[in-house]
Amino acid sequence: MKSSVILKSLFLFFLCFTCFELTFYVKHFMPIKKITILNIKKHIFPAVNNRALLNAISNASFFKVDTKEATENCKGENDEERLRVFRELLRDIVHGSLQSVRLSPEDIPNTVHFTWCGSKKFRFADSIGFLSFVRLLRPVKIIFHYNELPKFSLYDMWFQELRQSLPQLVLRHTNKQLRCGTIDSLNFALEQLAASVGGGIYFGERAALTYIPEIWKQLDQLTYMVAGSVSSEQMIVYSKFGLINKTSTFEMYREEILNKTYHCVNLEQFNKQMEQYSQVPQFDKYIISPCLVLPEKIYPENIINVSSPFAEVARTFFYGTPRLMGAKQSQDPNDVIPAISHYISLAKDNKSVEWTFSHYMSVLSALYVGGFERVYVHGDQVPVGKWWRRLQTENVTFVFIENIETVYQQKVRVLAHQSDILRSLILMKYGGAYQDRDVIWGNPVSEEIRKYPTLMSYDWPDYGEWPRAINMGVLMSRAKSPFLYTFLDTFWLEKDADWGYNGILMPYKVFELNPESVYIYEQLQIICYINICHPTWHPDYIRSYSDSKKPTGNFSLNEPLAYHFTYPKPDPSLVSFDTIRNGTNIAAQIAQKTIKAVEKAGKFYLLK
Repeated sequence: MKSSVILKSLFLFFLCFTCFELTFYVKHFMPIKKITILNIKKHIFPAVNNRALLNAISNASFFKVDTKEATENCKGENDEERLRVFRELLRDIVHGSLQSVRLSPEDIPNTVHFTWCGSKKFRFADSIGFLSFVRLLRPVKIIFHYNELPKFSLYDMWFQELRQSLPQLVLRHTNKQLRCGTIDSLNFALEQLAASVGGGIYFGERAALTYIPEIWKQLDQLTYMVAGSVSSEQMIVYSKFGLINKTSTFEMYREEILNKTYHCVNLEQFNKQMEQYSQVPQFDKYIISPCLVLPEKIYPENIINVSSPFAEVARTFFYGTPRLMGAKQSQDPNDVIPAISHYISLAKDNKSVEWTFSHYMSVLSALYVGGFERVYVHGDQVPVGKWWRRLQTENVTFVFIENIETVYQQKVRVLAHQSDILRSLILMKYGGAYQDRDVIWGNPVSEEIRKYPTLMSYDWPDYGEWPRAINMGVLMSRAKSPFLYTFLDTFWLEKDADWGYNGILMPYKVFELNPESVYIYEQLQIICYINICHPTWHPDYIRSYSDSKKPTGNFSLNEPLAYHFTYPKPDPSLVSFDTIRNGTNIAAQIAQKTIKAVEKAGKFYLLK
C-alpha cells in the first residue's frame, strides 16, 4: 500500500511538471543554446486505463544495462564455410552473337564433365573456362570430378562462388589420382562420357569455349586439342552418346572420338584470329577455333576495361556483358556525392578521446581546402581538448553513435573493423566523404569528381597473392551505394586476427566482382609512410614494407586530393603551427596550404 501511494505521488508530480516546457542546457562545441526536448501537454491527458502499465513499471528495474558480451553465432567451422560469395550466373544472357546456332533440346548433350587434377588453387583463369560452358551451353548437370578439391584461398575464392551460385553443380570424388596433363587423366575423362547413355561434353581445366559452332549439330563426336599435345587440361571433348547398349569397346570408342580432332588456340592466336576476322559471322565458316587455352595467370583487372578480343569474350563469361566496364558519372546535378565530410572517433577502453592538433588541422583542411560545407564527427564520446573546443565556431557537428558490437552475429573486437563498418553505414545513409583523422586535404574536391557513385584508391604495400589492395582511409560515396552494400556483405567472414583482410583486401575483391559500382581514382589520396609518400598512379608502385624507405617517383603536390600520413602519428611536422611554418617536408608543405586557406577566409583566430 505504501509503495502504491509513493508511485501515485510521483506520477502526479510528473503531470504537474509537464505543464511547463521541458528544457535543459547541453555543453557542446557549438554555441550553447536552449534545446527543447519534450512537450507532452497535448498527449498526457486523454483518459486511458494505465493500471496494468503502472503495475509493470513498479516492478521494473531502471538504468540497468546488460553488459554481457554478444554471443557469436556459429556459421561454419572454417573460413571457407563462412564466405558468402553468391553471384547471379544463370539469368545473365551472354553475347547473342557468340551463339552462332540456335539449339534445340536434342542438338547437344545436357551434361558437362570437368576434371580437377593435382593439388592447387582454383584460379581466375579456371573460373573463366568454367563459366564459358555455363554461359554458352547452360547445361542441366555439371559434374566436377576430383581426387582433391581446390585449395582454399582468401583471394582465389572463385570455386566457392561457383559452389554457391550453380544449383546444378555436382561434386564427385574419385579415388583415382588425377595427375595434370597425363594420358590417365584423359582416359578418365573419356570414361565419364562413355558411361552415360547421352554422352556429354568434357572440358579440361584450361580450356574455354568461345562460341558454339554449327558443326556441333552435324557431328556426333569430336575433340579439340592443342596440336601435338595430349594434355587433358587443354582439351574439349564432345560426344552425343556413350557406350551403353553399344557393341564397341572403350578403346574403339576412344579412338573414334580422338580421330575427329580440331585445334585449340592460345591467347595470342585467338586475338590474332579475331582481329583478322572481326565480323562475328565468320564463326560459321570455321575460321576461328571455338576452343581457347587460357593463360595460367590472369586477373579481373586484365579484362575489366581492356580493349582486346579476349578481354571482350572473358567479360562476357565472367560479367555477362562484352562491353568495357567501369563506374559512370551521373548526369543528374542532384545525384552527386554531397559536399560533407565524416570522421569517426571511438573511445578505446572507455577512455576520453583527445582531439589533437593534427586532428584539428585535418578538420580545417576539409573545410577550407577540400571545400566541404560541413564536417560531422561520429563517436561514442564527445572529444576533449583545446583543439576540439576551438572548432566550436566552425561548421563541425558531433553525432553520437554507439560502437559496433557484432556483424552478422560475429563479435567485432578490433576498433579498425568497427570503424570500417561504421563508415560504410554512415556513407550509405548520408553520402559524403569519409577520412581518417590523419588525413590532410591538399586540393579541393571538384563537383566533377563527385559525380561518380563511389570513389576509392589503392594501397601501396605488397599483399602477397592479392594483385592489389584498397586503402579506405579516404572514401567518397553517394548514399545508398551498391558498392558499400556489397562490401558490408563480405563481413560474413569477419577476421579480427587479420585486421587488413576485411578493410583493405576485401574492398578490392568487391571492386573485382562489381567494377561498375566504384571508380578507382588513384589521386584521391596519397599514403605517406615514414616520410615517404607512395603515388599509386605510378607504374610498379607496389612494394614490400622492407622497401618502404626507398624513394618513390616524383609527383606534383597538386596531383593528390588528400594526403594520408599513416606513420608516425602524428607526423613530426604536424604538432604545432610553428613546426608547420618552419617545416620543409611534404606534411609541412601540405599543412601550410591549409594555413593559407584559413588566412584567406579571414579566420586568423583559428591559427593562434
